[in-house]
Amino acid sequence: MLTLDQLRQRITLSNLAERIGLVRCSKNGDVELWRRRDADRPELSISVEHQYWRDARGVGGGHIIDLVMWAFDLDYPTANEKLHDLYYLHYLPMREDDDVQGNGDTEKLLYIANKNAEYADNAFKYLNSERGIPDHVIKAGIENKTLGWTNYINPKVSAGEPHHGGEAVSFNTFHPHTKMLAAVDYRYYDAELNGGMKTKSMGQKNGVFWMLDPRALRDAQTVYVVEGPLDALSIESAFWGNPTVCAIALRGTQVQVNWQLFRGKTIMSCYDKDEPKPDKRNPNGPYRCYSAEAEWRIHEGCLAAGVACFFVDRSEWDYGQDANDIWKEHKSRHKFTRKEPWLIPGLAGKDNDDEQQQRAKPRIYLPHHDQQQYWRFRVKPDFISFIKISTNDDGDTKESFDDVAGFRVAGVSRVEIASAAATMSGEEDNAPRVQFVALIQSPRHKSNLQRKVMEDEQLHNLDTWRKLGPIFNAKMFSRMLNIFERTIGIGSVNAANFVGLCYLNGKPVVNEGKDCFFTEPKQQCPYSDFAFPRGMRGHAAQVIEAYQTTFRDNAASRALIWVIGAQLKLFLGFWPHLIIQAGKASGKTTLLKRIARSTGLKMLSGQSMGTEYRLMTSVSGTSHPICWEELSARKAEIIHRAVSLLQESYNHTETTRGSAQTPFLISAPVLLAGEDVPVESLTGKTVRTDLSNRKGPLMPENLPKFPMYEWMQWLAELDKSTVQRCFSVCLGKCNVYCRSRDNDRGAERMRENYAALMTAWRLACSFAGIDDVTEEFERDLIAEMNAHIADTNNDRDPWIWIVEIVMDEIAAGRYPYPYSFEKQNDFTSEGADYLCIRVPQMMSHLSTSVALREKYNNMPVKTPRVLKQQLEQAGCIESDGKVRSIQGQRVANMQRLSIKKLEQFGITVTIPENTRADRGELV
Repeated sequence: MLTLDQLRQRITLSNLAERIGLVRCSKNGDVELWRRRDADRPELSISVEHQYWRDARGVGGGHIIDLVMWAFDLDYPTANEKLHDLYYLHYLPMREDDDVQGNGDTEKLLYIANKNAEYADNAFKYLNSERGIPDHVIKAGIENKTLGWTNYINPKVSAGEPHHGGEAVSFNTFHPHTKMLAAVDYRYYDAELNGGMKTKSMGQKNGVFWMLDPRALRDAQTVYVVEGPLDALSIESAFWGNPTVCAIALRGTQVQVNWQLFRGKTIMSCYDKDEPKPDKRNPNGPYRCYSAEAEWRIHEGCLAAGVACFFVDRSEWDYGQDANDIWKEHKSRHKFTRKEPWLIPGLAGKDNDDEQQQRAKPRIYLPHHDQQQYWRFRVKPDFISFIKISTNDDGDTKESFDDVAGFRVAGVSRVEIASAAATMSGEEDNAPRVQFVALIQSPRHKSNLQRKVMEDEQLHNLDTWRKLGPIFNAKMFSRMLNIFERTIGIGSVNAANFVGLCYLNGKPVVNEGKDCFFTEPKQQCPYSDFAFPRGMRGHAAQVIEAYQTTFRDNAASRALIWVIGAQLKLFLGFWPHLIIQAGKASGKTTLLKRIARSTGLKMLSGQSMGTEYRLMTSVSGTSHPICWEELSARKAEIIHRAVSLLQESYNHTETTRGSAQTPFLISAPVLLAGEDVPVESLTGKTVRTDLSNRKGPLMPENLPKFPMYEWMQWLAELDKSTVQRCFSVCLGKCNVYCRSRDNDRGAERMRENYAALMTAWRLACSFAGIDDVTEEFERDLIAEMNAHIADTNNDRDPWIWIVEIVMDEIAAGRYPYPYSFEKQNDFTSEGADYLCIRVPQMMSHLSTSVALREKYNNMPVKTPRVLKQQLEQAGCIESDGKVRSIQGQRVANMQRLSIKKLEQFGITVTIPENTRADRGELV
């Protein structure tokens, strides 16, 4: 969206008045009088010099937006939008999160945190003496600006009442991996003075967590999750000096965070051991322990994110104790290192004599026959054992451990895969696919959970499990799987098997390889293990500027915008393929490698295009583009199959392969690079850029990556209507400046393709903060569009390809059916003017000739009716139903084609020297 000053620099009032339909009555020097078309007298005057208008009655007036408000009776925002539409300018209102000015709540939190930091040394008095936190830990918190102190008292609230205030330790919470302040929490020294309130929280709650050192998460391998900051300080004190261990505080029992941040780490949940209490909503029902239920949610979130999660064994803790109480009592880390040994964290297998614990709601209700076997299973981080009970001759029982498997089954969950229609359109899913996912932790992968997606019949197939690791006791392993079937709901998720921007539950989301559940990942998607490049949003403008500089006329930046704009396929429903043409030593390969570095684009070698199956797997399950280089060097059969796939991936097509009916979603846009890209039949579904003779300076080696993930998240927050409206404005501009004929249907689709690219550019400018005042990119894009339309004017329609083949066959003497060249009746023309031929016989020759069979198979038109219809629409059939005598045979129902019209479409016709004149109809 342009500012008012920028609009006034571009648009004059006189031009705007003409564009909105006003009529100029007269011009007297610097003053012009204008009226509406249905008005009898002038209604306003415009000062050309000062660019200001006034109502003829002297009431009202102003600048260009005021004129639009007056003409269409609109308010200011709507008039501003209307003005942008009139001149095909980009209009995208700034959202709240795009506002560069500081938010009021954030500024307030920063002020409070800075005031608390001035008295932070007072925190030693409470944390050391009352909570047993060592001085070096407190000092580290003060240096990291995560600890502070306040003695603020609210003068409006009396002492002993809630929110009165008093002395308190403050805990500053920052956003993960950033230095942005998210919240400030208090722990009051004298809770009675504050009306019994021990804590207070200001700022964001969900999605953030408190840490002593926010940078410690980078190197940590084990992360303890606790309820409050004091517990986190206790964990940090216990493991001080060990950089592989850190603690985070979720600041409550109802808080959830993005557990994908902890991939590759081990989560140790250590919440308070609260006593089960009666449920307030259901007093007669089972007791509830809210801290235990919070841990269950943590474990479920970790399973869904593929993160290894364990619970600290608190069987020897007393009710009411938390991590800080254990630290003060033992001053040791041993109480925090013991893990629960049960198959299902949070579900104890031993008999419990505690009456309240027996009445508490369990995590999973196991039948009696499962409960009898469940307690005998024991797990370690990467091993499963089974207790074997034996009896000696004296009748004494002895327990021993028997090996079950050389890996740990962290969970078996149900996953519902959205259908292709729901993934790409956001509509209600009427055909979801249910599968099961097993999460495995094995010694060779350490803390990284391995995921195996299975169909229903594979769940109890031990051969499938043996591919994941050794099974020592098949009988007990099968018994364990039967118990895990009771936990299918734990960690269950709804997912979409698509890498890129897609719909999930009706909302746009950013999907990466780790978010998908492919049964055959390597075959179903080339980006099955891909994570989009991340970075700072400010790097986007830097990257775009570098690509604009390295090649003149925005030749390289068009390729970059095409790659990042491919995610708009979700909103537009299509995305064109890109052709990069360049001669030798033009810098094509260097540019492609830099684009791959900047965006993660995958480049496939010629070996990857050897078969139709490999071609299909390379364009399946993603909207992030791939690159096929030097397609012309492949065999003709491979080229035809590749073009057929590109026709389908322009939108999206779902197919299945194999006896297992493995689904493939053909949807990836393809970058076709080379000196010659033989895709004439695909012209209407491509855009292009030419690098020849445009090479500029090399891009710097330290150029950051384009923040693809942040860009896609930004797009996901836009409405589909906003993107489509932007596209309609760009399409209007392309229609105005297009050089093609109005009835050129092929050029109409090409205008849509280039309008999509212009839409991506405008949205990228809004995301990166680029002010494209000169509109150089759009000017060069329209120039390329017009050149592309002019160069392909003669090979966009299928009927042209068919007629060209037939003309070549006639010239070579291989056309077996009757035909005749004719002059006009007046004998004024030289050579022939018409060709009498039967259209059904043209198609018959293509379908029956052995030499032309491959070309016929790859033709989009295969019936005479469609071919004749296209010839009529092009104006090539001068007359129909002709009867001629050719070589002593009477040939009826012939079509008379105009040779001059065919030559206008670039079709070369070889005419014999002796051509007869038209003698009229044969009676």
